[in-house]
Amino acid sequence: MQPLGTDEDASARPGVVRTLRYDQPVAVIGDIHGRADLLARLLDALPVDIPVLVTGDVGDRGPDTRGVLDLLVARGAEGTRGNHDEWLTTWALGGPFDPFALSPKMGGHATLASYGVIGRSPADIESQAHLVPEAHRDWLSARPHAIDLQVMGTTWWIIHAGVPSHVNLRGVAFADVVPYLAAHHPDALLWGANDPEEMLALDRPVIMGHVRRRSPLDIGHVLAIDTGAGTILGGALTAVILPERRFVRVG
Repeated sequence: MQPLGTDEDASARPGVVRTLRYDQPVAVIGDIHGRADLLARLLDALPVDIPVLVTGDVGDRGPDTRGVLDLLVARGAEGTRGNHDEWLTTWALGGPFDPFALSPKMGGHATLASYGVIGRSPADIESQAHLVPEAHRDWLSARPHAIDLQVMGTTWWIIHAGVPSHVNLRGVAFADVVPYLAAHHPDALLWGANDPEEMLALDRPVIMGHVRRRSPLDIGHVLAIDTGAGTILGGALTAVILPERRFVRVG
């Protein structure tokens, strides 16, 4: 199911906000981190025709990033990019490999293994970018830094790491905060470390991942739906159904 009124050109440029409009309920899925098994179960638990979006961090740490992207591409999923998607996108598109991806904090070894990459040096890894299917490269490259989402008349922001607290937003109207950040501080939307409970309230609720919680959190102006898939023992994968704000969780 294709969304209404998408901005296809903007979606391919870094540091932009993509606009998506739907006239039916949608499901927004939190950080997946290579858990294709949980994603398959969650998709089976959702209505077959419901549009699917993700909050970013589809890979790393968990064992099957390639399988995750197979499922997302097949489902026609949309969504934002996360900080763990940055190195994968750059490398898959023929750019340099960032050795930080192999750090314990990132867990990129699992992503490379899922594509059959052999070797550990940047040169070895860069020479094998062709192992990433074209459909995966296209999907990754089309992820914006934020989504301006409307579902059946209700509006939302989808931002991987939420709204950063360290950026001076004095003089920026609430409705302009996300476009301002995407234009001037795009990395802050991917790498921020804000607690949802301390996040600035904007002109609409923010749906985010990145900050892990054992259970999904809805505190009105923020919905935090990273529930540990691929990152903690017993972690779950969560979707929120909009506009009703109902959580669906597998784990």
